[in-house]
Amino acid sequence: MHKKTLLALTAMLVWAGPARAQTATDCPQLPPGSNAQWEVQQGPGFVFCRAVERDSARQAFAVTIGREASFKPRRTDRVGDRVTIDGTRTYWHAPQNDLLAGTLVRETLLELPSGDYAHIIVRASDETQLARTLQDAEALHFSDVRLGSK
Repeated sequence: MHKKTLLALTAMLVWAGPARAQTATDCPQLPPGSNAQWEVQQGPGFVFCRAVERDSARQAFAVTIGREASFKPRRTDRVGDRVTIDGTRTYWHAPQNDLLAGTLVRETLLELPSGDYAHIIVRASDETQLARTLQDAEALHFSDVRLGSK
């Protein structure tokens, strides 16, 4: 009986190890029913997550997660009302950039519970696409995101 208990505990520990390691992820959780999937690029001190639409291969939005804030929001660039992303109140910003003429761009910065920062960038060709993409970006969940989780 003691041997069976020891084997059972050993098996539980073996299974618990990988499960614990898998709870931390590089990218936030996409909203249920999202048509996107993550493409991930690791960098020194950051992770770049591209949400790419499955049917069109178009980048819906991107999230850069790093130990330092890669985006410095300016109050003068704020657009719209305050939004909440995974429990954090923030504003979308529309920075002026002549290189992106004809493209609607929105950016925001979140400080994550881990102490890392998430810079979310949305680019769209029209207002309808922008509204849909902002809705998906605002439904992201960062609770298990840890920089360098792999």
